[in-house]
Amino acid sequence: MRYLGLLILLPYIMGFTPADSTYSESEFGVGGGRYTYSDCSGPHKRNFIDGGIRATHKFAAPFRIGITAGAFPSGDRTGFLFYPDLAVDNGSLSLGTTGVRIGSLSSTFFEIKGLDEVPFSTGRGAFRIGMGLPFKETGSHIWLGANTVPYQNWGPAIGFECKIDDREFLFLNGRYSEHNSVPEYGLSIGLRLRY
Repeated sequence: MRYLGLLILLPYIMGFTPADSTYSESEFGVGGGRYTYSDCSGPHKRNFIDGGIRATHKFAAPFRIGITAGAFPSGDRTGFLFYPDLAVDNGSLSLGTTGVRIGSLSSTFFEIKGLDEVPFSTGRGAFRIGMGLPFKETGSHIWLGANTVPYQNWGPAIGFECKIDDREFLFLNGRYSEHNSVPEYGLSIGLRLRY
């Protein structure tokens, strides 16, 4: 928990704002859901909640740096993870520690990603594949795809990001699948702030 304040302040700490800097962002998200696991006695369901924060800085000379931190379900306990976001990102192509995106976030894009959305599990899933479609007149977009972890099966997922103003975005995510006839699902809500 002592690093939480550091992560929240990271965009300000990184606020040296060199000439090639374009923006910094922070994300905060919470969610909950259910996943299943199986042992010798059959399938079992486990309800969970998760949350996370993310801070990134995007440079014009095509680099992005950041860190994502979050709590996630880990058996009977809650695990905590810090994961770096280091990428070459020229706006229309991103390749880095969190995956690959082809296309601009302000237009139609395709991605294979992992551990970059908050919260980790009920965001767009710890690992996902999908595409984003913009609503250009509003600056919002919808994401359609599939995700997994901690869920046993890949399941259909949807995400909606609503532009509140030029610096604030509200996001909602959901997913559903079944494992041995037991529902697995997740819902999350969060806020992204751009500086």
